[in-house]
Amino acid sequence: MLQIVNLTPFSAALSVFPDATGVETAYAAVKATFVLGGDAPAPVQLPLLPADVFWADPTSSSLRAAGELGLLKTATDVLLTGRAIAPAEDTRVADVELAVGALRRRVRVFGERQWRKQGGRWVGSDPEPWSRMPLRWELAFGGTAPEAGADGLVDYEPRNPVGRGFVPADAQPVQGQPLPNLEDPAAPLESPEQRPTPACFAPVAPTWMPRRRYVGTYDEAWTRERAPYLPFDFDARYFQVAPPELVVPGFLQGGEPVQLSGFSVGAPLAFALPRADVQIEFDFDGRSVTRAAQLETVLFEPDAGRVQMLWRAALPVDKKLLRLTQAAVHSARYEQRAQSAPAASLQPA
Repeated sequence: MLQIVNLTPFSAALSVFPDATGVETAYAAVKATFVLGGDAPAPVQLPLLPADVFWADPTSSSLRAAGELGLLKTATDVLLTGRAIAPAEDTRVADVELAVGALRRRVRVFGERQWRKQGGRWVGSDPEPWSRMPLRWELAFGGTAPEAGADGLVDYEPRNPVGRGFVPADAQPVQGQPLPNLEDPAAPLESPEQRPTPACFAPVAPTWMPRRRYVGTYDEAWTRERAPYLPFDFDARYFQVAPPELVVPGFLQGGEPVQLSGFSVGAPLAFALPRADVQIEFDFDGRSVTRAAQLETVLFEPDAGRVQMLWRAALPVDKKLLRLTQAAVHSARYEQRAQSAPAASLQPA
């Protein structure tokens, strides 16, 4: 029986499914949960997620957590979920910032504001005070028109159809229509005609841009010549779930400096990203094959006091799956007594 031998304190799973070219491939996934601010493993190690989890109806809410099984990513996604914390009483506007290595992303947080007409033009009202602000796409720029336009189509912001502040091209704002609470300080929303980039640290849903751009063509030719495998024009960037500004080219290694500003009470939190150097040792076809697992996802959760890190590695087995007998998970820093279990039957959604 195919087994996964976990020599780490982390969660691990092994799944088998075709890669982008249709070759049967074994995928190992290792998910570590650390105490935020250090390199100590958390007492509770969170399990791997086989599928996406939304806040509510997937057609009208944002992605709460992205599934962690699928084809390999080509870069590290950096994510953060939780709330912005106002630095003082009566705060109306404040910035929060996430920095990991050379990556820096700043978001400006406003209290409640609305479109209002003033002197014949539409302007935003003064922001109200706030103390805690959820960092969700519902509060970033975006949205969907409440009804179809003259062409019979419903206009929407393809990068964030569940947000706020969006005004269709052939319409005017509604007095009191909410404005975004979350904005890129370099591209503020100042008029209804603008289409600024939505600003958030949370994962992007698979049907939103830019991910939708990479899904490929599913037409009659695909049905006839390629199905059930991915189309030839499928782009692996589809699997990057972080906003484009939070995708690190190549991969993070661990050890990079981290600074989280505005996500907790008090001074910014500064620490080094934990480094685990995860490797997967496959027993395949009578030999040992070792693969260095790449750090595909880093998720900071300041409210929960933890950071999640996901490493993955793959081994093509083609038509020799029965010759794969074991996958062992190693970490030079976090090695412990072996725990054997049958390989998980988890499959990507």
